[in-house]
Parts: sequence; structure tokens; C-alpha cells
Amino acid sequence: MIRRVVELIALLTLAMAVTPASATTVAVNTDSAKAVLEALQNPGLTHDASLKIAAMPGNQGIIRKLVEFKLAANTQGFADALYDCAHGVKATSSMEEAYSFDSVKPRIPQLKTLLKEIATNPAEFQGKIEKRIAMFAPAGTDLKLQGYVVAGGDGGGYTFGGTDFYLNLGMTDEYVVAIGVTTHELYHAVQGAFAKDRGAVEDLPSLDGMTPTQQSCVKSAQLLANLYEEGTAMYVEDISLLQSAHSELGQRMQTDARDGIRHVHASVSLLEMSVISLGSAEPMSFDDVYDVGFYGHGILYNVGYVMAKAIADQDGAQGLAAHLKLPSTQFLLHYTELPKYGKDKDHPTLGPNTVAAARRVIAGCGPAH
Repeated sequence: MIRRVVELIALLTLAMAVTPASATTVAVNTDSAKAVLEALQNPGLTHDASLKIAAMPGNQGIIRKLVEFKLAANTQGFADALYDCAHGVKATSSMEEAYSFDSVKPRIPQLKTLLKEIATNPAEFQGKIEKRIAMFAPAGTDLKLQGYVVAGGDGGGYTFGGTDFYLNLGMTDEYVVAIGVTTHELYHAVQGAFAKDRGAVEDLPSLDGMTPTQQSCVKSAQLLANLYEEGTAMYVEDISLLQSAHSELGQRMQTDARDGIRHVHASVSLLEMSVISLGSAEPMSFDDVYDVGFYGHGILYNVGYVMAKAIADQDGAQGLAAHLKLPSTQFLLHYTELPKYGKDKDHPTLGPNTVAAARRVIAGCGPAH
């Protein structure tokens, strides 16, 4: 009897050891994209139906992203653009064009196939992503992340600082690309969950009442936080997946990533110039600096990626994960402390103004920060 009790205890102990106490899980909702694609093929679409589709959670994300790009997007405008496109009326204004329905419509059969791949095999799509994310999240992380697949607007994928993320089929037209983009955005959602630990904020805080020195420090802090976020997300997405891409978009993304990393010195230089411009006597606006570095070809992604890879190579996946709970600027400073820093092309030396700005941020930006 005692032997059986001991065996039972051993089995229970083993079960507890192999069963994770917590996990990061991903739910992906494809309803918004499906509704838009079906609506665009319906010449009998009504105004009421268009408005209901525009109000769906995923499609509200499209609107919010366009507003972030300083466009006057809203639910009614989305509905009107969808209605017009379904009825064969071409977009005539820049605002109507921003919803991108005219470019989505000719690719509906292809996008429906991709949507079906994502929706019908969650173990394949979400499972791969969850495993990759788990490698770079602190042990015991228990997050429930909600994703929305959409079809329209700008940006291949995006988040808004929380635990929701958006995948845009309008700019992500291949399964392997969708996995990479979703993993990237999902890691941003994980970063959002730990934002308080890092002292991170989604947007640049108000600079009212600050001295020029304090303003420069706060703007540098935000820039370096963005560098950490984008560089690590690019590393976690695993850009090697793009080697199997066949679409024009996928191959272009592969070329951009490869060339950007090969010429990372240009990214290092742009980072240095960005920091200098934020602290000059006549400083550039933060939005202008951000746009040059992170939009379009996203030149600053490349130095962030190289830094993230170097840290992961030296400290392991959990070493990189540790930065989710550290001040964002510590990511850059830790990179400069690596044994190989500045000794080869994979560990480029950062500019002196960049490193000095990071040290100022760590020391504190003053009472107004």
C-alpha cells in the first residue's frame, strides 16, 4: 500500500513538472476580413450592411491605424468606401484610396484562400507562433492575446500598445509572410503587456514645461524604446522564414531585410543623426524623426535587429526576454557591453551621441519626466 502511494505521488509530481502552469495563447478572429472580402463581391451591398461591417472590431482597427497616420478616417467613411467599391465606383479622394479596397478587390480569390489556410488550421498557424513567442517571453508568462485578420487600410500588421494585434491581408498575401508578420505583431502585444515594467509609454508624452535638455532626453528615450521594440520584434519573427517566400511582397521583404542587415552601418549612422537632430538647437520634431527611421524601408529596424540577435546569441532567448522587464534603453547599453561589441560586422559600434543619449536617459530626464 505504501509503495503504491509513493508511486502515485511520483506520478503526480511528474505530471506537475511537465504541465506548464501558464502559457501565452493566441486567438485569431478572421470575421472582419471575411466580411469585407464577401462585401466587395456583392453588387447588392446595402449602406446598412456596409456600416455594420465597418463597426466590426477588426475593421475599427483599420480606422484607428489610418487616424494614427493623420488621416480623417471614421466608421462612416469606411462604410461609404466599401459600398462604393462593391458597386464598382472607383475611389477618387486620397481618403477613399487609403482604405485600399480597390487594390484588395482584384485579389479576392487569392486572399480567400489565404484566409482559409489561417482559419482552418489554428494548430499549424497559431501553434507555430505561440511556440516562437514562448521562447522569448519570461518563464511563467500567462497572456491571452487577441488577433484580428483584416483586409484593407495601411500597414501589413500593427498593434496599439495593448494585447490586441492586427494582420492585414491587403498587404500580406502569402502564408509564410502572414506567420512572420503575425509573430512580429504578437511580440509587440507581449511588449505591451510588460510596458509598465519597462516604464514604456505608447506615445511621446507632453513636453510642456520642460527645458530643452529635458525635452531632448524624453524624445531620445522614446526613440530608443521604439528601437528596442522594433528590433526585438523583427528578431523574434524569424526573418529566415522569408527564404521560402514566393510572392512579390515576400521576396521584397526578404531583399529589404537582407540588404538592410548587410548595410547596417547606414542604420547606425541614421540612429546617430536622429539622436543629434532631437537635441540640436533647432530640433526636428519627434514625428519626423520617427517617420524617417521606422516607416517605409524602416532603416532603424536593422540596427535594432542586429542588437537583438547579438544579445540572443550571447545570452540566449531568455536573456533577450529579460529586457521585457527592464528599462528599454538598457537594451542598447547592454549591447555595448557584449564581449564582441565593435569587433566584427555583426556587432557594429554605435555612435558616441547615441550611447551618450542612452546613458542620459538611464540617469533620468529630470523632474519634468
